[in-house]
Amino acid sequence: MTSAIHTESFGEWVGHNILFSDYLESDQRTPCFTFSVPESILSLFHVDISGGNEFGLLAPRIEFYLGLLMTLLIGAIFNACVSCIIYQFMVIPRKIQQKSKQDSQTLLPFLIGFGIIMPLCIVSPYYAVRYFCIKNKILKFLAAVAQAITFFRTSEAMFGFLPSSVEDSLRNLIIYNALPVEVKFNNGVIRTAWSDVFYYFVHWIKYILILGMVSSYLQAHDYELYPNNEGPMLQDIRLSTGFSRNQMINNLATAAMFQTYLTTFGNGLNFLTSLCGVEQIPMMLNPVFESSSPSDFWGRRWNLVVHGVLKRGVHKPVRAKYSRLTATVATFFASGIFHEWVLSVVFYPDSEEHTGSCFPPYCYTPGYGRNSLFFVWNGILIGLEYVIGGAVIFQLCKKHLPVTAVSLLVASTALPMAHWFSNDYIRTDFFNDSQIGFPIVVRVIY
Repeated sequence: MTSAIHTESFGEWVGHNILFSDYLESDQRTPCFTFSVPESILSLFHVDISGGNEFGLLAPRIEFYLGLLMTLLIGAIFNACVSCIIYQFMVIPRKIQQKSKQDSQTLLPFLIGFGIIMPLCIVSPYYAVRYFCIKNKILKFLAAVAQAITFFRTSEAMFGFLPSSVEDSLRNLIIYNALPVEVKFNNGVIRTAWSDVFYYFVHWIKYILILGMVSSYLQAHDYELYPNNEGPMLQDIRLSTGFSRNQMINNLATAAMFQTYLTTFGNGLNFLTSLCGVEQIPMMLNPVFESSSPSDFWGRRWNLVVHGVLKRGVHKPVRAKYSRLTATVATFFASGIFHEWVLSVVFYPDSEEHTGSCFPPYCYTPGYGRNSLFFVWNGILIGLEYVIGGAVIFQLCKKHLPVTAVSLLVASTALPMAHWFSNDYIRTDFFNDSQIGFPIVVRVIY
C-alpha cells in the first residue's frame, strides 16, 4: 500500500513540477503591454468592435516548451527500450535468416510486435496522462503521436521495411525511433553542421512569430471565421455544409493553420535533433499552396514523418500482396484510425478531470468516425488520380496555371470534408492550450 502511494505521488510530482500540469492547464497570461487599434482597422479584418479596441500582447511561457521537451524525453526513453526489443527479436533473427539463406520466416517477430509492442504503444499514453496528471492537450497530442509513430515503425521492422542503414546497429535503430522525426541515413546517420542548427533555429523562431499572428486573428473568432451549425457527431454530417461558401473559407483557414502548426513544431523538432548532430527531413513542404496533385499533397508535402511510417508500415506490406489501389485505400484507412485514436488520447481525462468535475470544452467526447471518413475520402481521391490523373485537362492546368492556383484546386477536392477532421479540435480548448507557447494579441476587457 505504501509503495503504491509513493509511486502515485512521484507521478504527480513529475506532472506538476516537470510537465507543469497546473501552469499549462489554461492560458492565464497577462499582457506585457496594451495598445489601442483604430475601429476602422478592426472592421477591415471583421473583428467585432463591440468589445472595445484595447488589446494586449501575451508573451509565450517557457514552461510550455519545457513541458514539450520533457514529454519528448519520456517518449524517447520508452522508444529506446522498444528499440532494444525490436533489435533483439526482429532485426537479429532476420539477419541470421538472410545470412543462412533460409526461406521460412519465424513467427516470433510477429508475436512480439502484435502481441506486446503494439498493444503497449496503444495503451501507454492513457496511463501516462493519468499517472503524470497531464492536462495540456498539446502535451497529450505529442505523447499520442510519438507512440503512434513507434507503433507503425514496429510494423516496418516486422515486415522488413525499415529504411536503409537503420538495421545496421542497435544505435542506429534507437536514433531512428527516439523522436517523432524522419532521420536521414546513408551508410549510417547523416551528421549536421552548425549551419544546419542555425537554419532550423531561425526558421523555428520565424514560424513561432507567424503562428502567433495567425492565432491572434483566429482566436478572436474562436478559431472559426463563420459559425458552423453542423453537430459534432458522425450522424450529424451534412454534405451540403461543406460545399457552402462560408464553410469552404473556414476549412481553408483551418488547413492553413494546421500547416503552420505542423511546420512550427516540425522546425522545433528539426532544431532539437540537429542540435544533437542528427540530420532529418523537414516535416512540411508547404502543401496547401504548392501541391500539384492529391498524391503530391499527401505523399511528398504533408507531414512527411507520418507519411513515411505509413508508407513503410502499412502501404508496402499491403502492396506486397495486393494492388496499389488497395494498398493506398488501406493506408488512408489506417491513417484515419490512427487519428481517431489520437483524438481519444487528447481528450482522455487526466486524474483530476476523471473525478467528474470537468465540463466542455475542457472535457469533451470526440465525434468518432469523422476522421476515418475524411482520410478514406482522400484515399479515394488518390485512387481517382491513378485512373484519370493523366487526362489532358489536368495536364493543361498543371502546365499553364500558377502553382498556387493548381494547389488550391487540389486542396478544394478535400476542403468540403476538412471540417470532418478539424471539428473536434476547433470546438474545444485544444488551440487555447497550444497558444500558451506563442506571442499572441488578445482583447483587453476591463
